[in-house]
Amino acid sequence: MPKNRQSRVTSQISKFSHLLHFIQEGDDHGGSQQEEEFANTPIFTAAVEKFILSTYKVSPAYLTTSASTNTSSASNHTALSSLSNSQASELVPQYGLVGIRQDSADTHAPVEDRLVLANINVPWSAFICGSQGAGKSHTLSCLLENALIPDNSAGRLPYPLAGMVMHYDKYTSHTSTQVCEAAYLCSSGIPVTVLVSPSNIWAMQNLYSNLLGMNVKVLPLYLNENQLDISRMLKLMAIDPAAKDTPLYMEVVMNIAREMAMEGPGVFTYSAFCDRLSKVKWVKGQETPLKLRLQLLDTFIAPSSKTTSKKPARAQEDIWAFEPGSLTIVDLSDPFFSSDDACALFSIALSIFLEERNKCGRIVALDEAHKGGEARILTGDLLSIIRQQRHTGTRVLVATQEPTLSPELIDLSNATFVHRFLSPSWYETLKKHLAGAQEQSSDDTEALFDTIVALQTGEALLFCPTALMDVDKNTSVRGRAKPLGNGYAKIKIRKRLTADGGKSIMATNTLVEALERTTIDNMSMNETTPKGEAEKNDSEMVIEIPGSSSKPSNSGKGKKKKAKKTQALPAEPPVDTDMSTTKMPSGGKMKQELKRQAQIMFENGSWTSFKDLTNSQRTELYSSVDTAFQLPAGTAAKTKTLKKFCYIGLDESLAKLNKSEDKE
Repeated sequence: MPKNRQSRVTSQISKFSHLLHFIQEGDDHGGSQQEEEFANTPIFTAAVEKFILSTYKVSPAYLTTSASTNTSSASNHTALSSLSNSQASELVPQYGLVGIRQDSADTHAPVEDRLVLANINVPWSAFICGSQGAGKSHTLSCLLENALIPDNSAGRLPYPLAGMVMHYDKYTSHTSTQVCEAAYLCSSGIPVTVLVSPSNIWAMQNLYSNLLGMNVKVLPLYLNENQLDISRMLKLMAIDPAAKDTPLYMEVVMNIAREMAMEGPGVFTYSAFCDRLSKVKWVKGQETPLKLRLQLLDTFIAPSSKTTSKKPARAQEDIWAFEPGSLTIVDLSDPFFSSDDACALFSIALSIFLEERNKCGRIVALDEAHKGGEARILTGDLLSIIRQQRHTGTRVLVATQEPTLSPELIDLSNATFVHRFLSPSWYETLKKHLAGAQEQSSDDTEALFDTIVALQTGEALLFCPTALMDVDKNTSVRGRAKPLGNGYAKIKIRKRLTADGGKSIMATNTLVEALERTTIDNMSMNETTPKGEAEKNDSEMVIEIPGSSSKPSNSGKGKKKKAKKTQALPAEPPVDTDMSTTKMPSGGKMKQELKRQAQIMFENGSWTSFKDLTNSQRTELYSSVDTAFQLPAGTAAKTKTLKKFCYIGLDESLAKLNKSEDKE
C-alpha cells in the first residue's frame, strides 16, 4: 500500500477513535452488563444470584456480617440457603422470597437453587389474576410482606417501604361484606390504618372488630381543605373536562374554577369556591343537581368550627402520614357509594400518597380490582404510575379475578402471576397481552390452558420477560444468566409470615364461627350548632368526653340555655384503674377476643381444654383480654358471664375442633 494512502487510512481511523469512550462496554464477556441486568431484574432465582456472585466476583454484603467469616468462598456463595441469617448481594440489597420453582430443568441442582425471589430494591409492577380461592390475595399479601416487614425471616429489608391498599366491596351488611385481607398484616406488628367512609364508620369498625388487640386502627377518611385542589374537586364532583355533553351549570362551575386558578397559587380553597357558587343566580332546576354533586365533597371534608352538619370526629393523628413499614388501607365499602365514587376517592388518595415519596419508597396495591368495575379514571392513574415507576420509585400490585376488565395493566406490568381459572375467554385475553402465552400451534395452546386449569391452590404461572430464572453455560466462556423471555415458570407461592385472613370458612370449623357483632357506641362525634350560630365566638366550646351521655342535663330546671358548639375528642384508651371511670366493653367483644386468644393457644398445641388449665394459665388467658382492651388487671376474671362461657361454650368448641383434627 502506498504511503500516502496508508496515512490517509490512519487519519480516518484516528478521526473517530476519541468517540469510542462514549460507548459503554463491559469486560470481555459482558460482566458489567450482567451485573446491571441482575441489579434491575424484578424477579430472580437463587441459582442466578449464586452464579453472579461466583462468576463475576461481586462481593456479597453478608460476607462482612456473617458469623463464619473464615469459611471457604464456596461455602459463602451458597446463595440464600439461609434466608434468615444471610443478606443479599450488594447488587440486590433488598429482596424477599416469593416461592419455589416447580418446573426446573436441572434436576441435579440443590433445592435452594429453585427459590424464586423478588427484588425489592427496584420499582416494578405485578398483575395477579385467577379464580376465587386460587391464591391471588395470598400472593398479594406475600409481596406486601416482602416490602413492609423489615428484616423478616423470608428475606432482607433494611429500608422498608410505605404501603397503600385500595379495597372496595359492594356493602350489603357486615355479615356478607369481607374485610380487606391485607389488614391481617397487622399480626406481624405492622401499624395498619384503615380509612373508611365517615357515613359507614360504625359498620366498618364492627367489620374489623375481629382484629381487636392487634395494631390496627379504623378511622374516618377526611380531606383537609388544603388537600382539595381543583383537579381533585372535579373528580369528586364527577366532572370530566373532556366530556362532550356537559350540562350548562357545569360550564359555570368550570369557569369559576378556571378563574380562581388564573388568579394565582393559594387562591383556590373549597370555602372560597363555595362562596363564589353561592353568589351565582341559577336558573330554576340547576341548583338542585349542583347541590347533589357537592354532597359527596361535603362528606369527605374534615369537620371544623364552621361545619354545620353532624359528623364523626376527625382523628387526632395525621391519617396521611405514611411512615416506612406502615400500611394504609382505603376501604370504601359503603351502601351509599357506587364503584365510580370509590374509584374517584381512590384516585385522590393515591395522589396524596405519592406526594412525599422522597421520604421512602412506595408500594400501591389494588385488591379485588374486578369489584371496581371499569374504573377508567383509576386505571388511567395506575397506568401513568407504572409508566413512570422508575422515576417515582413506586411499586404497583393489582389483584383481580377478571383480567378482561383491565388488560392495559397486563401490557405494562413487569410480571404477571396467573393462578388457576377455568374460563376460556380469560385465556384468550391473556394470549393477546402476554408474550409467553402466544403459542404457535393449537396443541400448545390447549396444553397451556390445561396447565392453568390444573394448577393447585397456591400455585401460579409466572410471566416475566426480564426475570432471571436460569443460567445458560453454553453461550460464553463463563456462561450467562438467562432471562425468562417469552416463556413462563411454574412456581408455588411461599407460606405467609402473617395471619391468613383468606382461608375458606368450612362447615366443620366450629371455632371460626360467625363472630358476635356489637354496636360501636364510643365513636366520637363532631357536634355543631345551626348555621345562625356558626359565626359566633369559637371560645364558647364544650369538650365532650367519649362515652358520656349526650342528652341535655336537667340541672337547669327548665331554664333556656345558650346553644354552644361541641367538639368531640377521639376515643382515648382508659388508663385509670378505677372501675367507675373505665368504659367496659360489651360481653360479646370480650368473648370474641377470648376466642381469638384460645384459638392461638390451641393451634400452638399448648392446651385443648379450659378445665385442664392451671390457675396460672387461666390467669394468663384472662390477662390477654385485659391487655387487648386496656382494662385494669383482673377485670376479665371477675366477669361471671365470661367465666361461664369458658367452662361451657369454649370447651365444647375446642372438643369438636380436636375431634375433627383427629379424624383428619
